[in-house]
Amino acid sequence: MKSILAIPFCCALLSIFSTSSIFAQQAAKAIVDEQCSKCHSLKRVYSASKNAAAWEKTLDAMIKKGATINPDEKDSVLKYFNTLNK
Repeated sequence: MKSILAIPFCCALLSIFSTSSIFAQQAAKAIVDEQCSKCHSLKRVYSASKNAAAWEKTLDAMIKKGATINPDEKDSVLKYFNTLNK
């Protein structure tokens, strides 16, 4: 009986974690679209082929130039950038 109840419970947990990941990516994409498009075409951003270190270096440089991305947003934006080249 316990194993029968465990299956729906596990499915529900997986659904919650998958959904939160999707929302996090959508939020990061919105930040990228808003902040990067102030100075660049989004085509330039989305066609860039960079590894994690290069994205971090680029994002740090853009923040120094005035992109308003707070530290919490920076982490999610970097994670989002790293999904672009896959």
